[in-house]
Amino acid sequence: MKVRVTGMGPGAAVLLTAEAEKAVREADIVLTSARLEEQLRTLNSRVEVMGVSETIAYIREHKDENMTVCAAASGDTGFYSIAGTISRQLSGEVDVEFICGIGSLSFFTARLQTGYEDLKLISLHGKAGSIVPYVCYNRRVFALTGGAIKAHDVAGELTAAGLGHVMLHIGENLSLPDERIVCGHAEKLAGMRFEDLAVVLVENDSPADPYRTLKDSDFVRGKVPMTKEAVRNLVVMALAIAPDDVVYDIGAGTGSVTCAMALRARNSFVCAIEKEKEAAALIRENMEKLGIRNIRLYEGTAPEGMENFPPADKVFIGGSSGNLRQIAEAALSRNEKAVLVITAVTLETLTEAVQVCRDLGLSSEILCANISAAQKLGRYHLMKAENPVYILKGERRVEE
Repeated sequence: MKVRVTGMGPGAAVLLTAEAEKAVREADIVLTSARLEEQLRTLNSRVEVMGVSETIAYIREHKDENMTVCAAASGDTGFYSIAGTISRQLSGEVDVEFICGIGSLSFFTARLQTGYEDLKLISLHGKAGSIVPYVCYNRRVFALTGGAIKAHDVAGELTAAGLGHVMLHIGENLSLPDERIVCGHAEKLAGMRFEDLAVVLVENDSPADPYRTLKDSDFVRGKVPMTKEAVRNLVVMALAIAPDDVVYDIGAGTGSVTCAMALRARNSFVCAIEKEKEAAALIRENMEKLGIRNIRLYEGTAPEGMENFPPADKVFIGGSSGNLRQIAEAALSRNEKAVLVITAVTLETLTEAVQVCRDLGLSSEILCANISAAQKLGRYHLMKAENPVYILKGERRVEE
């Protein structure tokens, strides 16, 4: 069997490449989605509508037959396409060829008379996700939408996250007779409605820098205790946060560690919980000041207030209000591989943290940070010591 995965372009028949048209005409059978069926039947009468899993099952069932199958996909084979799934699942079983098409990315940017070499590319089509982290840290973002997340949902979420000022370009039903292109600020477009076949290009003139190191002077302080810069950096280093990690901040205080972790989790979110209203207000103020939007702030006490948290990859516990064991258990119940980092300033808290890690089957590493900062006294500088801080990292070695 020969399988030709063929990009059909954005929709209009005139945008089908000559190579793609030839592949459709010559195929013994064409497998495609309902949206493309009518167009394809003008080129080949042997068309069957199938989903991704059905397409793969059909190919496997007939792989020993002497036939050519055309798996016709929307847009281009190289951009969030069925092509990748077919290639991965059928590798080594059948002979697979990709035939490229005109994708919505190149088509839409041509319509807007702009380039796409500097775009951050994501897909929200048919999946749970958020565009907020990407827009927060990138000047230009292109997203596919559809299914549960439509273009107006993107505009609404950006507005709710404090990014209503960013510029959106929305392309609906591209290349088709009812094509519509709308441009405007997110807050202005949130009230409109768009269909499934829509793409979004977002422009943010003032994205946050995810590579910056936050200084104590960057934060609004108030009267709420704040994790100092040196300790904050050690905590973030211990967590080793990857861009796609979901992170918890338990007892977020002023949000200094929250914001530092959010910079590292630049494609995801930090779920922060804080019980004091004054502290929660400071966190929001610091998010606004620093332009850091990928933080979901909850007011309450852990672990009760963690009920709606998604499973975490990394967990920082800076304040537990006596619920350290319950918090750790709640985090690990969602993901047994989650890495915990706990700070303590008293020996009693450190002892409890060590015991909790031992009881939960976590291997632990402990660092004691003794930090002194120079303080000017007349024409001299003296080193002024801060209280020691213990940083405990716990993680479970899980057999694959």
